[in-house]
Amino acid sequence: MFRIKRTLSVSLLFTLLCFSLSGKENDVKIEDNYQEKETFELARVVVMGKAMDYRNSEIDGQVLLTHKVVDLAEILSDEMAEVQMIRKSGYGNEVSIRGFGQENIKVLIDEGIVEGACGSRKDPALSHINMLTVQEIVVKQGPFDVTKPGYLGGYINVITKKPDSGFSGEIVSRAGSYNFTSNGFMVTGGNEYVKGLLGYNYSKSGQYEDGAGNGLSQVRDGLAASYNNRGINADSFKKHDLWGKINITPSEKLSLLLEHTYGEARDILTPRVVFDTEKEINRLSKISLAIDNAGSFSDNLTLSVYRNAIEHYPFQGFRNVPVPKNNLVESAITGGGISNMVETGYADIMYGVDIYHREWWGDVYNSLTGALLNGYLIPNVKSLNIGAFFKADKRIDKWSMGLGLRYDRFRQKADEELVFTQSVTSLNKQTDSLPGGYFMVKYYLRDGMMLFSGIGRSHRTPTSAERYIQGGATFFGNPGLNPASNTEYDMGITIENKRWEISAKTFYSNLDDFIYQEFNSAGYQSYTNIDAHILGGDIKFRLDIHDSLSLNGGVAYQRGYKDSFPDNNREKELGQIAPLKTKLSLDFHGARSFDIDNTELYSTIEWVHSEDADHIDQDAGEVPISGWDIMNIRIGYRYKSAVINLGIDNVFDRLYTVANSYEWDVIGGTGANPAIVNEPGRFIYGSLAFAW
Repeated sequence: MFRIKRTLSVSLLFTLLCFSLSGKENDVKIEDNYQEKETFELARVVVMGKAMDYRNSEIDGQVLLTHKVVDLAEILSDEMAEVQMIRKSGYGNEVSIRGFGQENIKVLIDEGIVEGACGSRKDPALSHINMLTVQEIVVKQGPFDVTKPGYLGGYINVITKKPDSGFSGEIVSRAGSYNFTSNGFMVTGGNEYVKGLLGYNYSKSGQYEDGAGNGLSQVRDGLAASYNNRGINADSFKKHDLWGKINITPSEKLSLLLEHTYGEARDILTPRVVFDTEKEINRLSKISLAIDNAGSFSDNLTLSVYRNAIEHYPFQGFRNVPVPKNNLVESAITGGGISNMVETGYADIMYGVDIYHREWWGDVYNSLTGALLNGYLIPNVKSLNIGAFFKADKRIDKWSMGLGLRYDRFRQKADEELVFTQSVTSLNKQTDSLPGGYFMVKYYLRDGMMLFSGIGRSHRTPTSAERYIQGGATFFGNPGLNPASNTEYDMGITIENKRWEISAKTFYSNLDDFIYQEFNSAGYQSYTNIDAHILGGDIKFRLDIHDSLSLNGGVAYQRGYKDSFPDNNREKELGQIAPLKTKLSLDFHGARSFDIDNTELYSTIEWVHSEDADHIDQDAGEVPISGWDIMNIRIGYRYKSAVINLGIDNVFDRLYTVANSYEWDVIGGTGANPAIVNEPGRFIYGSLAFAW
């Protein structure tokens, strides 16, 4: 309670400061052109498309081509100081944003929720999205968007490319160290009434080696479930993706979009845990209807229905185990919503309702005999969420204010017997009521300078695994878990002019009923609720040294602390909090070569630094990780419709590890100490793209 009052007091003091500054109107002038350029919404946008401009929080050049693009999590970690990747393997990694990772952030594709099927998160949501489909990625930090359900510290919304008229397309081929290859194409065309899009991509990679020359399979040397000869010689992954879209626009006001993606991956090595993935299939489908100017009370009305289904097949065919096992796990989310936007004389208003239903189940088999070993691992858990939201934005002179309200009703139940949980509790079905919202204010001191402040509250419900997983007599979920809540306060400043810009932001998150892993004194492993808080901030800047040369940098830092404790854990530090991270890059862009029209040369030299990870939760199984420094180099050349890119990551072949990942291997039952996977050593790559 004291922390909430203190946060509100700081917010009131900040608001009073803004009011005192607003009295000096003769010293403050806001130019119309600055208002038009305003993009800041307590968020960071990274655009993955064609030519882009860093001044608008974007990246110059074709980001998907300039990076090696093995994993979407790597792209986000490379581009944002406040994002840290959690390495699990060569493919299928996830990210933490300002100390919030895993289920504490939400991943969406075109506004539809995506969740992996694996109970031990070998297939995080980002791994199901192919890079070639991406138009832009929106990263929202904090509880400042009521249009999305069920996130705690923010969300990642991947916006995919849409069909276009005429006839155009692109072919992209990539190759790199450790036998990494990726080849794909996308074509789109049509007229003003009907447009279509079709794309395909195939990628694979061998096992990378870390800076000490050790391959992925060597991570498990000396540990349980080490790799056999098949595993030692296996590729890291193989993946096919096929996607198509049809856009029908019978009139200027009406647009109907149908889209479907099919992806299939095989033989994904995950040495952090005791199972790999033999096969994985995703089917992502959506139908959306947009109506412009539907009436006097609607400027834009949207309706959508989506279904995102994942099939996941863990196995131990690559491992040295006495009785190899395999699992069959399926997860399907069906959802949709209606939202309406209208500009009134009082404010810009948006409101709507949304719903999603998830069904998740999985069993364990003996790979040698086919016998069912555990028919209750994931006991057919059904989750239903119905939500409604309202938001309003208002601009008054030098002030901009935003208000959002949201209410969710969440119901969750396992339809199969909870054979292990029932020894502790008879609870099963749970219903949660979750009100939330935010208030945000921005004040423009003068042209190019803005103060901002916001306070918000959001919730995330327990996952199906956290409440219902039935791993065995000593590991199972907790049906009595409460939803976690985040009351967060953000404040900061942005300053920019023609040649430089800087932004600084700080945040404080008060976490009620934060969901945490527990070694219970009764002798079993499960999950519990604790109270905790996370605080931190980041600074980002850009300096144009010359018309074609800029210096870009960022630093992010956060710390997390427990305010109450799980059983057998008295460590004050909160787990899975990344240490201080710094990025600095020198970017050369826009230079014409040899006086030839439609040519361009661009390059980046980048230094990335991380402090020691020593503020850790050792009682939960985390281990100290040494700090590191690496250098990356990228260079690209565009000639008319062709683009070639070359790059070297980890130029000096350093041995380093980016982050802890201490969540339990709930399938293998190995406890809270999974293996730590190092980053790749020197990685040399190139890409060639042609567009028409």
